[in-house]
Amino acid sequence: MEKKQLQVIIKTFNISVLKLYIHFLEKVLRSLNIRFSIFYLPIKKKRFTLLKSPHVNKTAREQFEIKYYKLSLVLNCGVRASVLKWILLNKPSVLTIKIKTK
Repeated sequence: MEKKQLQVIIKTFNISVLKLYIHFLEKVLRSLNIRFSIFYLPIKKKRFTLLKSPHVNKTAREQFEIKYYKLSLVLNCGVRASVLKWILLNKPSVLTIKIKTK
């Protein structure tokens, strides 16, 4: 019988919340004896440029940047959906989570 792998992709713009949540997930998954691996994906940067002046002065600009941090958590053994749903229920609101089956 082949075991399915679950891939959980977590995305956020707040790196400290991501680190805390990953620490929480590691503790919970280790206590449940679920094998997993974590892969950090490249950081995506999104830049915005706004004109300070509403008139002609195009040289007066201000730039803002948002960095999106992303990681992939691969669960190597068969995990029941109810257990995974309970674990992911406690996520912070700034995180977005996608689950894929392999």
